[in-house]
Amino acid sequence: MRRSGPKYFIILGLSLAAVALYMLSIATANTVLFARQYPLLLVLNGALVLCLIALVGYQLVKLQRKVKAGVFGAKLMRRLVWFFALMALLPGALVYSVSVGFLAKSIDSWFDVRVDKALEGGLSLGRTALDQMLKDLIASGDSIALTLSELPTHQHLSALNQLREQTGVQEATLFDRRGAVVAFSTGERADLMPDLPSAGVLRQVRLQQGYSAVEAVADEGLQLRVVVPINLYTFSEDARMLQLLQPVPTQLAQDAEIVQSIYRDYQELTLSRQGLKQLYGVTLTLALLLALLGAFALAFFLSERLSAPLGILAKGTRAVAQGDFSQQHTLPGRDELGVLTQSFNRMTQQLAEARAAAQRNQTQLETAKAYVESLLANLSAGVMSFDEAFRLRSENPSAAHLLHVDFSALRGVELKAWPECSPRLEGLSRAILESFSRAEGGEWERQLEYSDRAGNRVLLLRGTRLPGDQADHVVVFDDITHLLEAQRHAAWSEVARRLAHEIKNPLMPIQLSAERMQRKLSAKLEPADAEMLERSTQNIETQVGALKSMVEAFSQYARTPGPS
Repeated sequence: MRRSGPKYFIILGLSLAAVALYMLSIATANTVLFARQYPLLLVLNGALVLCLIALVGYQLVKLQRKVKAGVFGAKLMRRLVWFFALMALLPGALVYSVSVGFLAKSIDSWFDVRVDKALEGGLSLGRTALDQMLKDLIASGDSIALTLSELPTHQHLSALNQLREQTGVQEATLFDRRGAVVAFSTGERADLMPDLPSAGVLRQVRLQQGYSAVEAVADEGLQLRVVVPINLYTFSEDARMLQLLQPVPTQLAQDAEIVQSIYRDYQELTLSRQGLKQLYGVTLTLALLLALLGAFALAFFLSERLSAPLGILAKGTRAVAQGDFSQQHTLPGRDELGVLTQSFNRMTQQLAEARAAAQRNQTQLETAKAYVESLLANLSAGVMSFDEAFRLRSENPSAAHLLHVDFSALRGVELKAWPECSPRLEGLSRAILESFSRAEGGEWERQLEYSDRAGNRVLLLRGTRLPGDQADHVVVFDDITHLLEAQRHAAWSEVARRLAHEIKNPLMPIQLSAERMQRKLSAKLEPADAEMLERSTQNIETQVGALKSMVEAFSQYARTPGPS
């Protein structure tokens, strides 16, 4: 709403200026209106010029303040204002200079000596023609008056009509001494009443002075009037006056009227020659000032219309730079600026949607990262990640617990330099580097004996190269010492079970066979042989018992659970 005020003032000022200039041009072209209304119109146009000067000055001050304040688009608006103003000033100044010279020469050409003589000659020619017609009519009047004076009065009516027709006069009228109509004759059937002369004319004729004149008749042009006395010198009642009326030919009357009007206007112009130059010059100057000031005011309006969308886009750009994608601006019209604004609105909308999608993805990534970190933190196996140069990037707590190493000093250090920080890591670093260099598919697995203050342990290492341009590496390891011990215990338990089974099966037949041999052969042998047989049988039984004890021990070992 604040920007609509100056716009309405500019439109109102330009409209009033156009109306005032039009009225001023009409007054200049019309002599009567020129003399009557020109000063008022001149003052009105001067007031409009002052108002436009004030409006343009206010706009200039306002624009300069915007430029000093660094308002976006103010410099462009100033450049456009001067551009539009120059576009109006240069042609206007050229037309003004040419018009002033042409006006002066044109006014001077109006008052050429040859024109003056030509007008006087035309006016004199018209007057001569009218004077000749008037002389002819006077001669006709004298002739008719002389003829009527020789006739008795009762014959005047019939003679008047005949004499009128003979002389070719349009209207003839006889008056008595008092001015009453005695006889009337006309060649126009529509004329039922004569055209009476004025009382002054009648008085002049009574004094024996004839009257002749060229008179103007409303809507009919010019006519010739001649009034001559008949026998007025006798002072008798028969004294009469004769009036003859003859219309001037229409073409001659019109030509004479035109020449007289032009000559009259020419004389008026001659008297106001210098004043006309000044007045037309002032009018032209006012027209130029109104046009230039109107162009300035219109330049402000157009410049603001052109730079306003840029300001809107700049405001939207700053909002986008601050992360605000919610601003949407609309411009009336379907020009390039409107299309640009619509494209900007679509861009901000797409950016808002992209940011919302990015925020959703970021939330999902953070959730997944938290889940992975929680999983790695609670994972018993150790996990280490390296970049493409085998610099440690991250590890989980189990890695530090299994290796008994403080990884804070190793983070960002290349793997080949780990032995310098901790000598016990030499075998581990070498094994990892060799395994990655030999792995064809990027994945490998191997066991490694690791020694530290907790003793000797066996670690199971697994490595993989992650896909992507950065080629990161991940190593997962775990302590499998107890697993190997459990596997060995299980193997020995199986061996013990099988040995116990294989040994126990022949012991009982051996013991039974020895006892049977002693029972059957002791009575049949000599005492010495019987004693030797008894000792042998006892030895067999003793050894069988020992073997049974060993088998029982193997059986117990096989039944004993392995290490957890």
